[in-house]
Amino acid sequence: MTMPALPAEIELFFDVGSSYSYLAATQAEGLAARTGLPVRFRPFLLGGVFKATGNDMPARIPAKARWMMGDMALWSQHYGVPFRVPSRFPMNTLRAQRALAGVERAHGPAAVPAFALALFRAYWAEDQDISADPVIAAVAAAAGLDGAAVVAAIDQPETKDQLRATTDEAVRRGAFGAPALFVGDTLFWGNDRLPLLEAYVARLRGS
Repeated sequence: MTMPALPAEIELFFDVGSSYSYLAATQAEGLAARTGLPVRFRPFLLGGVFKATGNDMPARIPAKARWMMGDMALWSQHYGVPFRVPSRFPMNTLRAQRALAGVERAHGPAAVPAFALALFRAYWAEDQDISADPVIAAVAAAAGLDGAAVVAAIDQPETKDQLRATTDEAVRRGAFGAPALFVGDTLFWGNDRLPLLEAYVARLRGS
């Protein structure tokens, strides 16, 4: 079987309300270094993905929700990243995801990772309410952005359209949850698939 060509990047479709997206995002820099491919952060709306695919969040199943938080603690220890169970979980992340989409539209993909990681940290390590505009503005400012401008862009039609388009694209390409990582047309779903993704890239390189 002929292997597909090596793509120019790894795409990380994520929602800051997704615990496993948080874990995967913290590993993006190392993943890029090891694979030689930049990781493009692509904010989408996980609720929209669930609705389109008939999927649902694990938190709606109490036993799975309890297991997931324990699993998160183990993974965070494994990666050496901070984690605490947020008091507001699950979180409505529509405004945060629109803020990310607005930053991508205004400043390009390169501006997204720092802001995304700051939002992830605010929610999953510091228990902040990232649905609140003042928090979004403060986190954006801490990431080197104009917080007021980021919040002002949240309700712009172009921002809403961008987030919707990215969400629709992810679903069209086969995503059903988060994180959804793509190497070309090949989907790797979940933080625990990162080693398989790395092995796949190595095969594409012929190494």
